Amino acid sequence: MFGNNPWEPQMSLSGSEPLPNDINDLPPARQRHIRRQPRSASIAERQILLDSLLQLTAPTLNFFLLAFLGALTAGVAFYFDEPAILIVAIILFPFHRPVFGLALLPITHSFGHGLKNLVSLLFLSTLAFGAGAITGLIRQTPALERLNIYRFTALYWLDLTILGVSTLLCVLVLLRKGQLPRLSGVLLSYTMLIPLTLAGFGLTLNQPLFWPNALLTGLTHLGVATILTLFIFFILGFSPKDSLGWLLTLITLTLTIAFMAASLQLSRSPSITDSKILFSPTPTLTPAYTATPQVLPTDTPIMPTPTPTLTQTPSQVPTSTPTPTITITLEPTSYLAIIDTVIGAVIRETPDYSAPVIGYANDGDSIEILDETTTEDGSRWFQVRSSTGQIGWLLGSLVNTQTPSPGD
Repeated sequence: MFGNNPWEPQMSLSGSEPLPNDINDLPPARQRHIRRQPRSASIAERQILLDSLLQLTAPTLNFFLLAFLGALTAGVAFYFDEPAILIVAIILFPFHRPVFGLALLPITHSFGHGLKNLVSLLFLSTLAFGAGAITGLIRQTPALERLNIYRFTALYWLDLTILGVSTLLCVLVLLRKGQLPRLSGVLLSYTMLIPLTLAGFGLTLNQPLFWPNALLTGLTHLGVATILTLFIFFILGFSPKDSLGWLLTLITLTLTIAFMAASLQLSRSPSITDSKILFSPTPTLTPAYTATPQVLPTDTPIMPTPTPTLTQTPSQVPTSTPTPTITITLEPTSYLAIIDTVIGAVIRETPDYSAPVIGYANDGDSIEILDETTTEDGSRWFQVRSSTGQIGWLLGSLVNTQTPSPGD
């Protein structure tokens, strides 16, 4: 009976010797063959390989410790607006373990293992989101000029490319090396957990451009990574076991498409540009009004000269009338400035990040400065008149000004 089984020549090391339960107990040559060409291996050998993957992706105490340290470091990076600390955070985050563990669920039907990975994923995501929320409460300002993460408020083709390549590398390392990848896993942590941290940061600061935009971006990245992992497993010979496995795969695909559609819909809003303004670099500015009081006193020596001849006649009392000329010249005059940001600028009704948007200006546009003010959070704003005649307020870090001269 066993002689008619087409899998029998591959299911054992010899005609009567059974396969071990651990793939590491196989001869090295046979291990390499199973890992590199799992489709050509027997069913029993593929099962041994799947069992080893389940062991690798099972959550451990070290996972939860790294998750806590990663979330804490990410919060510190957001608070100090420091990219170097953010790099440490994404290295600490052990994000790839639960992602690959959940991707194995439609193939293995190991629901206990899948539930553990789902809880681990929710724990890690909650820590990342909570770290951003707490940092927003403490910092109380949304301006992050050094962390270039405004990109996560919308889907970006480069991020999706990095996500796809890193997912492919992680799966290959997981199968062929039999270990969790660290270097490529860092890229997965960056593309999936940092958007969740940014979403929590924007929620407590009441920034609708970060919440829920960044949250949808992170969920979309998570879904894309899971679907790509399932697709790579399928190519290598690990397809879902039955209709339930295919149903789980279809549900994952449907959720990913829904998150992607919602993210694309939000990114079409014109106000998405505001999130880029908050992270735009601040150019070196020249003070706009400091030169005005220094130029005007050139007329004052004319006034004291007639005073010695006015002691005997009251008719010279009108000599005090020239004094108003100083107060008149102290009034600020408008001058021109240049928009200095490649992503463009938003003109608001009042000097406030949440004020209604009344107009836009492109990089390199000439704009007229009418007045300026500094808000309580230290942000500098200019009252401007655009080329179309719109008058509103513009964030000072987006304008390159020149010191006005008396002839302007």
